[in-house]
Formats: sequence, C-alpha cells, structure tokens
Amino acid sequence: MSINESIFNYYGQRQEWQKLVDRLGLNVKDMSNNRELLREYINLKLMTLGLSPISAIDTVIQTPSAPHGDAPTATVATLAQDLIASMRAQQTLIHNQLAPVDVKLQAVLDKVFPASMLPADCALPIKIPTPFDTFQVDRANLAFELCTPLNSNYYSADGNQNFRIPQGVLSNPKSDKRSTVGTFHVCEGGAKISCDKFAVPAKTMAYMLAQALNPPKHMLELPFTATQPENNKAYCWTSVYMTPPAVPGLSTARNQPHMQKLIEVRYFAPGAFVANLGFVEQIFCNRGNPLMSDLMTVDPDKFCGVSCMIVLAPHLTTIKKKECGLPHYDQATPKQRKDGMCWKNENELYNDGKAFKLTYRSPVDGVVITVLADSYFGYSKKEIKTMISFTANIVGFSQEEHAGGCYTSPVYSWGRTFRSADKRTGLYKDSMPSVSSTMNLAEMAVQQTVLQPIAKQTITHTFESMRTLLGNKAVYMPDKGYLVDRTYSNVLYMPESMNIELSDRNVVYKHPETGAELTMKVKSDFMYILPNGYQVQLIRHPISNQWMLLGTEQDVTFLFKPASVSGAGKSELSKSVMDAVTSGPFIVKDFELTMKQTEEIMNYDFSKRFKAGKEFNYQAAGRATRHILCAERSLGSVIQLLTPDNEEFNEEYNAWLRSMHPDTMSFVYLIKSRYRTSWGDYNSWKQQFRIDKVNGHNGYALKCQGIEVTCNYLRVGQEKSDEGWLWRNFRLRQDFYPAVRFQNNDDIGVSLVTNGKNLQKLAPRQKFSENRSYKLTSNCEFRYFQRPDDACYPGIDKKCEQDLGRLEGKTFISNFEPLNKEFCQQLADDVMTLEKFTEPMQNVVKKVANGELNEFDAVVISSEFRITDPVKKTRTANVRYLQTRDELLYTETQQQKYLIEMRKRLQLEIPFSEPVVLPVSVYVPGRRLNTVDPKNAGIKPLSVYGPIHYQPIPYLMLDWLASLSGKSPSTTGSGSLEGALTKGPFNNMLMSIDLNYACLALILGNEPVLSTAAGSIGHKLKVEHDITLIIPEIFTRMTASELKIENLIKSGCLEQVQDLVVDGKTVPASILGYRITSKFVKKYFARIFDSVDSLFTEEHLRPEVQSMANYVNGVNFIYENIKSCVEEYYTDGSYEELLPPLKVLFDIVKNGSSNGLTLTSPEFMKMFEREEVIKSNWYQQRLIQAQRNEIALLEKETATLKARKVPVDGLVERLAYVRSAEYVKDIEGSLAVHVFAEDE
Repeated sequence: MSINESIFNYYGQRQEWQKLVDRLGLNVKDMSNNRELLREYINLKLMTLGLSPISAIDTVIQTPSAPHGDAPTATVATLAQDLIASMRAQQTLIHNQLAPVDVKLQAVLDKVFPASMLPADCALPIKIPTPFDTFQVDRANLAFELCTPLNSNYYSADGNQNFRIPQGVLSNPKSDKRSTVGTFHVCEGGAKISCDKFAVPAKTMAYMLAQALNPPKHMLELPFTATQPENNKAYCWTSVYMTPPAVPGLSTARNQPHMQKLIEVRYFAPGAFVANLGFVEQIFCNRGNPLMSDLMTVDPDKFCGVSCMIVLAPHLTTIKKKECGLPHYDQATPKQRKDGMCWKNENELYNDGKAFKLTYRSPVDGVVITVLADSYFGYSKKEIKTMISFTANIVGFSQEEHAGGCYTSPVYSWGRTFRSADKRTGLYKDSMPSVSSTMNLAEMAVQQTVLQPIAKQTITHTFESMRTLLGNKAVYMPDKGYLVDRTYSNVLYMPESMNIELSDRNVVYKHPETGAELTMKVKSDFMYILPNGYQVQLIRHPISNQWMLLGTEQDVTFLFKPASVSGAGKSELSKSVMDAVTSGPFIVKDFELTMKQTEEIMNYDFSKRFKAGKEFNYQAAGRATRHILCAERSLGSVIQLLTPDNEEFNEEYNAWLRSMHPDTMSFVYLIKSRYRTSWGDYNSWKQQFRIDKVNGHNGYALKCQGIEVTCNYLRVGQEKSDEGWLWRNFRLRQDFYPAVRFQNNDDIGVSLVTNGKNLQKLAPRQKFSENRSYKLTSNCEFRYFQRPDDACYPGIDKKCEQDLGRLEGKTFISNFEPLNKEFCQQLADDVMTLEKFTEPMQNVVKKVANGELNEFDAVVISSEFRITDPVKKTRTANVRYLQTRDELLYTETQQQKYLIEMRKRLQLEIPFSEPVVLPVSVYVPGRRLNTVDPKNAGIKPLSVYGPIHYQPIPYLMLDWLASLSGKSPSTTGSGSLEGALTKGPFNNMLMSIDLNYACLALILGNEPVLSTAAGSIGHKLKVEHDITLIIPEIFTRMTASELKIENLIKSGCLEQVQDLVVDGKTVPASILGYRITSKFVKKYFARIFDSVDSLFTEEHLRPEVQSMANYVNGVNFIYENIKSCVEEYYTDGSYEELLPPLKVLFDIVKNGSSNGLTLTSPEFMKMFEREEVIKSNWYQQRLIQAQRNEIALLEKETATLKARKVPVDGLVERLAYVRSAEYVKDIEGSLAVHVFAEDE
C-alpha cells in the first residue's frame, strides 16, 4: 500500500506493490488462487475450531509405502489433526487469548458497557468472540470459498442468497439497497451528537451489543459446511482484520513531519453472513491474522491509535423498544420523541423494524464500535468510510474526502507526420528572430528537415543527458542508437532528431554517436519518447478508424472532485470522452466557393479587425500581423481570430466573418492543423486538397494528399426544441485526441496538506513554493462498488461487460439475476441480440451455452438485473459489483501510470533517488442540478448555475455546508441536503469539524476551485455528465497561470454574479460567485472545438435569460436551505467547534452581519487569507495540540511495546523529533488537528 498515491516512485515502491497484490489475491501463483489448496486450508482452520475435517476434500499427499508395496495417501488435514488438537489444548490451558486489537476494544466495552447496564432478564455477555469461536478470514479469496457449501454452488440464509459463479460470487442480500432515512443512530457519551442523528441511551446500546454478540445459532452456520451432517457443521463467527489509511505520508523517514498512518478495523459477522467479509476485504485489503499481523506490533510507525469494530447483526430489527431500555413516551425528552427513541405501545419495534446502524465513538479512547442491523453491503462500506473520517478528525493533518480524481496529460494528433524539431514538442528553445522577418523564416524552413533543425533553435534536453538519467533503468542499443526501457520493452527512448512519416511508415532519426541517419518501421504497439519526455505513438482512431500519430505532453494536471453530491460525476471525471465522440467524412458542399473564401481569409489584413480603442500596437510589439499559417500562430489562436467577438472586434469584421460559409471556417482550421513547411510556401495548401467526381458531378467528401479526411464530433448535452430534446454535437479540432486520464480516486480517499518546504526537501527538482501548501491524496479503495446503470443495454457499458467477462472467480457481484445454461443457450441462438454485447460478454454466453462451465449452476449476464418482484417482474435499480482498479489488473494501465512518471522525470530531469510528486492542481466539485418539473410544482429549480463557477472560500463553504442535490432516483421533493461536504449521513462526529478541515485546506493551498454543472443548465439545456467529461480536456490544456482565479477574473473570463432586486426584494444571487463568460469559451474551449460561437450561448452562460422567474425561485430556494443549515449548527454544539472565520460567516448568514461585517467586507474576506491564518492564535493552537497528541500516542505505544518485549528504537527516534521545536516548524502550513471547544 503506497504511503501516498500522489507520490510516484515506481522502482522505489515495487516491493511494497507486490505485497499489496498478494494481499488482494491477485497473484496467480499465490495459494489464494488455488481452490484446492484454499479448501484444504479451510479444513485446517476448521480443526483449530475443534471440528473434524471434511473428508470430501481430496487434496492428498503420498505417504511412505507399506511393506507390501501399496502407496497409501492421506489428506493434509488428517495428518495435522493430532498436532492441531494438541496445540489447541495447550492454548486453552494457557489463556483464551484475544488479539491485541481485540484486547483494546474489549477493555472499552467493559468500561463503557458494564454488565450492570443490562436489564435483569438479560444475562448475555458483551464479549468479543475469541479466536476459538471465530473463523479468521486471514487471506484473500477465502471468504469466497466459505460463502457456499463445499459440494454446492448455492447457499441461502435469512433471505440472503449466495451463488458461486464463473465470475466469482453473486451475493443477493435480503434488501437490495440501503436507506439514509432514520438509519444513523449514535450512542450518547463519548462526543457531541449532530442534530441530524438519532441519539441512543448507553443502556440501549449495551443491550444491542449483548444481542449482537450472541446471535441465534442458525445465523452462525458456516455455509462451507452447511451440507455436512449436523454433528460436523461449523457454527461460528467469522472475522477479518483491515488497516485502511487515515493519513497519507510523505516518506518513511522518522525525522519528517508526515508519516503514513493507518487505522485498524475488526469486522465480525455470524458465519452465515461471511459474504459480507468477502465484500469489505476486497475493497480495503485483508491484513491477515490480527494475532500475527497486529498493526502496533508489526508496524508501530504507522499506527494512528484508532481501533474500530463492526458487528453484523441483522436480527436486531426484531427487538422491541421497551426491552432495549428506551423510555415511555411520557418520560421521553423532546429529541427522543422526535427521533422515535421512545414507545407508547409495548410491541413497538426499535426503529420500526427497519435497518439501522448504531455507533459508539470515543475520541479519548480512539475507538469506534458499530452494530449493523442489515446485511446490505453498502452499509459495511460506508461504515468503514465513517471510521476513516472519524480518525482523520481526531488524528489531524488529513481529510477523509467523498471525492473522485484523476491525473490528466494533454494528447494531440499530429496526423500523418511528426517532427521532433517542431516547437510543439518543447525539445527546442525558440530563439527565433523578430517577427518582421517571419515570412522569410517560414519560407526558409521549407528547406529544413528534422536532421537540420531551424537555425537559432537550441536544444533543451540531449540524448546523452537522458541516458545518464535513466542509468540501468534502460538498455542502450549501440547499433540502433536508442534506449529500450527495462520494465516495458515497447518503450523506446529516442535521440533528439526524429521524423515519422506514415506515407512510408518510417521512423527516421540520427544516431547519437555516429551521426548516421537511421530508419526503422513505425509500430503501433511502441512508444517513442524524446529526451525531454515528449511521447509519440501510432494509433488507429477507435471511432474514425484512421491511422494517426499522437503526441503526449509531459505536464500532468491533477483534477480533484471533492464534496460532490450523488450523481455529480465523481466517476465520470476519469472516463474518456471517446464514448461521446462520433465520426464522419469531412463534407464540403461547394468546393469552389470554399476554396475562394479560404483564399480570401488567408490574404486578409487582420490588423483592421479591432474596435476603436482596442487596437493592437504592432509597432510597439516589433512585428506585423501574423499569417494564419505562421508557426507562431497556434490553431487555437486561429479559431479565436475567426470567431466573432462583439467586445473586441468591429462590426464590419464580425459581419465579414459571419458571411463566410461554415464549411469554409472548418476548412481553414483543417489547413492550419495539417500544414507543414515541407508543403512549400503559404500558398502551397491549394495543391494538397481535392474532391472526387461522383456520377459525373463534384462529390462532397474532402481528401488531403489523396486520403479522405474525417472529422470527429463531441456531444455537449441536449437542447430543448419544439420537436423535443435534440442532441448537440460540435466538431472537434483536427489535432484533438482525448487526454490521458489516470483515475486515482472514486469515492473514499484521504488527503494530506503540507507546506511546500517539506515537498522541496522530498523532491528538490520540482521547485515547490515555500509560501503555500499542497494537497496530496491516497485512495482507500482497491475495488470500487460500481453501479452500472447503463449495463441493461447490451454493449453500452463496455467497462462493465469487460469486468463481468473475466472468468477468474474473483469478482464480487450483487443484485444481478442468476441465469442458467438454458437462458444462455437461448441468448446464444439469438444472434442479433448477442452481437450487441461486447466480445467479453459474448464469450461468457457462448462458453456457458457450449457446456464449458458446467461445474457452475448459474452465471451473470451484464444486462440481466435482479428480479425483486417475481409477480410484477420488477427489477432492481441498484445493480452492483466490485470493480478492481485497472492498475491492479491490466498491464496497459500499469504502463500508463509508469509513463506519467517517466515523462515527468525526463522533463524535469528528476533522478531516481527522488520521487515524482503530483499534488492537486485544481478542485472540480460537481453539482447535480434539476430544472422545473411541470408535473410537480414542489420541485424547485436548482439549475441556476452556468457550466463552470468559481466561488470565494466563504461562499463555497456555504455551498458545501448544505450540499444541496437535485432530484434523483434516491431523493424526493425538490432535492436533498447531503450535509457538510456531502458526508452528513456518514459522519459520526459533528459536521463542523469536517467543514473546518476543508476550509483550512483551501486557505492554505490556494488551489483554484472551479465547480461544474451536471444535470441541467436552466430549463433549455440538459447536459447530464457531458460537462464533467469535457472539463478535464479543457483544464489539462490550460497552464497553471491560466488556471489562476485572479487571472481569469482580470482577463474577463469570469464574471461576478450580482444580487438582483425583484418586486422590491433582494435576490441573493451573489452567493453563486463567479461564472465563465463567452471570453472563457472562446479562448479555452477553442482548444478542443473548431467552432465555439454557439457552444454556450448567453442563455447557457446566464440562465436567468432563459427564465427570470425560475432563476429567482432557484436562488431563493438555495439560500433558504443554506440559512436553515446554518441555524441548525447553533442547536447541537456544532457552532462552538467552528473555526473563528467560519463562526463569523455563520453569524453573518444568521443575523445579516457580525460586528459590522458583511459577506462583502474586506476585513471579513481577509480572515480567509493564508497569511492571516498562519499567524492567528487559533491556528498556532492547532499546531501545539497536534504535537501534544503525537507525543502522547508515541509514549503510549512505547510503553505498550516494551511490555510485550518488542523493540522500540524507531519509536524513540520519532519521539525525540516530535518533541523538538523543529517539528512544530515543519508542520506549519498543515491542517494540524482540531482543538475541541472544551480543550481550548
């Protein structure tokens, strides 16, 4: 498990990576992938529980031959039976020993929930199951074997069904989904309880724990032995031990401030529900046996001091309110009456017999104990998320974030020709003469080749420096003059001079030592990397099917999507836009007109285009206007030049532009993207293009150098018209190709904020600023709990079909319908339907139909969702499966990650002794926005935002405070409040603590926050996830300077939304912050589209233009909800825990002002500046508290380990550093730790 996934160090992390692969059961050579060995291992573990081995398991070993020559055999279990029985007896005599983590948890149970709390008629012990009562699931894939019987592929208990299928395990729980209504109950004591949670008396939780830890016998039945005779069935607990990250680290050095910290989680489930363990251990990774792999003992540096426990107890929904100690209605408090924590009728069930989770948490003890009264898997995942969040809150330095994220690098199509000397590669510094001689220079360049770079250019990186940097990581081929990567042999590191021409399929380059010109054939499965890290490869476009050369830049943008409500696009952020791309021939309706207008444009004097007072001073700039085909003018610049602009350009010029045929403009952009100096002068383009004759007349399909030109279109939402909703498709630039996207977050992650000085020490070549902080993240999940909604349509969700097409038996699947061989045979015969599926799913159907998988009784097909009502044939809307992270499965994804690092290393010449650190570049939170509903007047319009917004930190905090979500299948009414940072329901602490950390991270880091719209923009534009998909393409093509908010505002790319006065009442529209303008669209969207004039019109950028009434209603509704949320913080102690600047913000919202300050007061806004925060007393107190907390933890760990006779030298070294003044300096600029109000 990487200490921090924002830190790339392939060669330094390989050993750790291999351990992770083993623990996740992905090593094909490991025992966890051998079913026979796993079953024999289960037999041995059953014997440690005092049970007889199952004789049907026939894994055998040869024993010495008898005198008469026979060769008897015996199972491993029978040979070990006596030995295990002897060891078991000895251990029983010594002590019924719990694992160290269980000892800690039991001590808290004894202290907080003593037996005296239980009613007289309840004599059940509140004791954690011992190792002699528990089948410890201590390795990957073990739970999969346990959840069905040895000789059967099916098991059912309490309405839960498990099927062993070729893909892995299909487990359909009794409830096909979870609920967030009335589900989250918190035990009184330990810490303050948020007003949105149900508060439960301690004696009630004691009773629940007693019942949970002593379930009915039938629930303890282990499915693996369910078909055995009664006297040999196993009735036991099952448990798993996991240690997900809570704080990302910087390195393993003990004299630096941020070491990785893990929490420990124990999950106990009655045997019949062992599938739940298989689910969570697949996501969070199985650490092994807690007796042998105890975190504090084995890895004390990483122990954060927090231990958690989950007990699965579905039978608790049958407990009555009275018997568990809840008061009668007449004796209940107002809150108990409101929460339903009381009774009028003695037969009332706790929580009305519905699912719930009940939690006790103690920041002082560092403990969370939860009982889950439902077997649906989502509760388990979210509870561990809650435990990670709790840990981040009390340990500090970190945030648990409900976020998506990805690394992106821009990719461009070079068409059919590549030149390393082209300035787009960045390999040569442009020392061009003044532009007054530009024309001569361009004409001169016609004679140049890659082996004769343009004069006055100087190289930035040499082959020799690359060879030195790579060292033994690549092998030099002296006869061929290039380097071959040692890890990936299809990665070639090329000399500075390289040409690729698809016309003859040749790569031409100069030998770095002899200077000889060499030639080799270009290959589509190879990557060619220049000394500065620029990557070139040959691909066939998956939509247009045309061959092209791609160039991938070295710059990496980390897009981070936190605090995004359900349906706002956390997963979509990492998906390629390719699925939204269509392709077709480049159509020119009137070739002669197009050629005539194009020549007019090429010869136009563009110096006359400006409005009066807006003229460009060419004389002062020392140059003339640039020709369209000039190397100094980019394609984006040409698109801006030829797009009407009422603010910058005069009416005559705009009218001239609009008089041009649309085909002409697209043709000009095509010429610009294809033009090469090797064609000749600026008039040479005329000879490169033609159209063929069709039936004696001019055709429409354009050809360039004899090859038909295709153009690609990208979908950008749907527009309302009289005919209904129409798709909006826009032509992509000829040089566009989707960016590299590497997913690093999907749902549950933790992030670290540290000052630039610490990163500068870690990676000095990357030049981090010491005047700001940076955010780095770790992904807590190794498999994602995906809901493939579109899989019901064959062939649409290609990723789902790929994943469910894997027949390795390792995929956890839920809420699909189990299908038999007959179904697959019928589907195989229905060729027209079968062919709609992608190849992996077709193969599954065919194999089952052909009898190749007869050992299984059922299989899952991606389009067949679970039938929840057999009578009505209703199917679930909540199909799920665990999707293993691609980097853990697929070589191409592993290589993609590797190349992200290598390109950056070469660009910045980072030696392998240093890591490549890639912190968050820009926040891109999402909103789910609904428009008006004609059928339901109660649905309020939230679609008052434009495509992209920026909000200053105080405004953003109000937005994140409420996390208002638009209408979706999981919500009712006009939307739902998901709570602070969308984590409200899954936060067992006060939400203000999370809000504090989020606010502080933004202040210290100063990353741009540009939120995007999902769903609708006004009532006329439906975008769903299209903007989320497009945004990475835009932002990865913007520089860090261009992304700076102050520059966007200064350049007019962002405009502030102003309050309105309607019917004499102020509409607080300013809470929406700033929104992008047509200038932003024209400048930045033109980097991927060749026509942006109608991409986002004024109606889209300013939704109030569509309907002022809807706009006013929406803004008022948002502000009213924000104000309501603010007022709740004054009722449960949340306000007291807020940071001082946030307290002022809340006072202003609640009262209109605070000590004369309003939202627009400069003095108020200054409170959210980094310099003010760093020097404040409250922030300095956080630093001191963080130091005290770590000292206390280290002292406690040291004492505990000394008592166990475990070496503590490392802890002593760490303790000396943490006690020093240097430590406090080093953690300045971090989040430090929350100081609770009672500790101030």
